[in-house]
Amino acid sequence: MNYKSIDKFPSNAIVILLIIGITLGFNLFGSLVTIVSLQLDLGIDPKLIQAMSQLIFLFGLTLLISNIIPLKFKVLFRLKENIELKFIFYGIVGLFFLNLFNTGFVSLQEYMIPESLMGLYQEYVELMESIYEKMLMGKDAYDFLLAILIGAVIPAISEEFLFRGFGQRSLEEKNSVLFSVLVTGTIFGVIHFNLINLFPLILIGIFLGYLAHYSKNILVPIFIHFLNNAVSILFFYIGEPDLFNDETNLTFFNSILITSTGLIGVLAIIIILIRSGNLKNV
Repeated sequence: MNYKSIDKFPSNAIVILLIIGITLGFNLFGSLVTIVSLQLDLGIDPKLIQAMSQLIFLFGLTLLISNIIPLKFKVLFRLKENIELKFIFYGIVGLFFLNLFNTGFVSLQEYMIPESLMGLYQEYVELMESIYEKMLMGKDAYDFLLAILIGAVIPAISEEFLFRGFGQRSLEEKNSVLFSVLVTGTIFGVIHFNLINLFPLILIGIFLGYLAHYSKNILVPIFIHFLNNAVSILFFYIGEPDLFNDETNLTFFNSILITSTGLIGVLAIIIILIRSGNLKNV
């Protein structure tokens, strides 16, 4: 039996509101504790506050509210099936195309911003870069490993349990895979509060959603999520390769070409995932 002794599933609205509530609680809690720490000069590392907030809200609360879903734990969080290595391969290839899309899209949207708003846009870019640098950058191996823990390990586990586990799997029970993936993927992108990378983040959320559904094991999207974040942090420390660096040097045509190539590549992997799922059901 896959079901608990609970009468029925909560409505779509309740599931969606719970996802949004948990993510907002995580951001508010982390911000408030950081402010109090600074005001009282408690000397608590903001990185540790971030980690604590993720563990309490994104992971802890997700496990707590999972009890309202009438599915057994391993079913809800996709832990019943063994990992198939082909899905890891699909995830890594998809990650490459996702980064291509991100590089091209960020450059492309700069061409579309009116000149009158470019100054404001650049200020926002600098603000986001400074936030990421404060949270992730350091001076030695300890800081790097701490950044990997806070920026890659904990987010990969907690966010996948919330979005691809609790959220998407709950929605899938009464809705199509497409609807469930689009809803949770969109929320995933929006709650990162990064307007520059909004659409690339939504695409990542959608891709991880399909990967979770067809691999039937949440450890697959967790690994791909971790790999994406860990590589980004590594690039913070050693610098990005030319292929993914300095989007402002791309021409308009090259921006369109790279964006299109990345998007087509991601869609191709998603189609392969869907076909692999259909073959299993034959």
